Amino acid sequence: MDHSGPISAARALGPFFVTIRRLFHPVALSLVATHLALLALGWWTLRHLVPDTVVLHLFGHVQLVHEVHRRVIDRTLELGALLPAVFLVEYLWVGWRESSVRHLLVERTASGWSDLACYFFQLAPVSTMVAGIMSFGVVYVSGEGLRCLFADATGIDISIAGAPLLLQTAILFLLYTLLDYWSHRLDHSRVFWPLHRFHHAAESFSVLTAARVHPAMFTAVVGAILPGVLLGSDPAALAQTGIVIIIIRLLIHSRIESNFGWVGRWVVQSPLHHRLHHSLNRMPINLALLPIWDRLFGTWRGAPREAMRIGTPAPYRHGAWFVPDLWRDYCEFWTGVKTLAFEGLVGLKQAPHAPPQDLASEADV
Repeated sequence: MDHSGPISAARALGPFFVTIRRLFHPVALSLVATHLALLALGWWTLRHLVPDTVVLHLFGHVQLVHEVHRRVIDRTLELGALLPAVFLVEYLWVGWRESSVRHLLVERTASGWSDLACYFFQLAPVSTMVAGIMSFGVVYVSGEGLRCLFADATGIDISIAGAPLLLQTAILFLLYTLLDYWSHRLDHSRVFWPLHRFHHAAESFSVLTAARVHPAMFTAVVGAILPGVLLGSDPAALAQTGIVIIIIRLLIHSRIESNFGWVGRWVVQSPLHHRLHHSLNRMPINLALLPIWDRLFGTWRGAPREAMRIGTPAPYRHGAWFVPDLWRDYCEFWTGVKTLAFEGLVGLKQAPHAPPQDLASEADV
C-alpha cells in the first residue's frame, strides 16, 4: 500500500502544527494574558480616572489640553498593540529560543539593552524636547503647515482627500517609501553617516532595534514631513500609512531568518535583506522598505541564505548608558558639515562651474 500521500500531507502540515503548539505554549499564553490584562487596566484607568480635557497653569497662563484620551491612545498604540503583535508573529515563526523577547529579557546582551533603552527613551516626553533641541526644531515642523504655506505661495494645492480611503493609503504609502528611500540614502552619505551610524552599531537584531536612532535625525524631514507637504489627504489615511510603516520597520529588524521568497524580492524588504544592509561592510544597499525603489535606483542586492554578522567598526559602549556616544556622533556630524562647507567654498573659488557631487555616491560612503 502506498502511504506517500498521507506522509506528504503530514509533512506539509508540520509547520502549521508547530505554530499551533507554540501559540498554546504556557509561556505564550501567559504573556498574551498579561498583555491583555494590562491593556484592559490601562483602558479602564484612562476612561474613569483621567479627564478628556486637562487645564494646565503655566507661568500665570491657563492652557486647555483637549482630547487627552485620543492623544494617549495614539501615543501608546505602538506599545499597546503593534509591538506585541510583531513580537507574537516573530515568536510563532522562530520559537521562544530565538525570539526577541528572550534575547532582550533573558540573554540581556549589551546591544539588546541599548535597544530597550532607546525604545523607552522615545516613549518619554523628554525625548521630544531633546530631539527638538539637537535638531534645532526640525522635528517640530508640520508637513500640513508647510503644505498650506506652499499652497498660499504658489497656488498649487494637490490633495487626494475624499478619495476612497484604501486608495489614499496606497498612494501615501508609495510616496512615503519613495521619499524614505532618499532619506535613508542621505543617511549613508559622508555628512549624515555619523548620526545614522548609531543605528548600525547594533551587534544583534531584535524587534526593538528599529528604535535605535539618534535624536538629531535631520534627514527625517525628507521621509516623514515631505509627504504631507506634497500631498493632502484625510487624517485616517495618514494614520493607516503610519501603522503599516511601523509594522514593516519592526519586522525587518526582527530575528526572523527569512528572505520571504518572492515577497522579499519584489513586495517588501525581508529581515535577511535588511541584515545584509546592516552588515559590517557598510555598503549603501537595500535601503528601501519596498524592493522596487532599490531596483529602480541600483541599490538592490539579494539576501544571504542565513544571518550574517552586523555592526560597525566604530567603537560603541552599548548598554543603557550610550549618551557619550550620541554626543560624539553629534559633534562628528557638525565637524563634517563644517568640512563640507569649507570644501564647497574652496571648490567655488577654484572651479565655479564644476558639477556637484552626488551625496549618495560610492565615494561618499
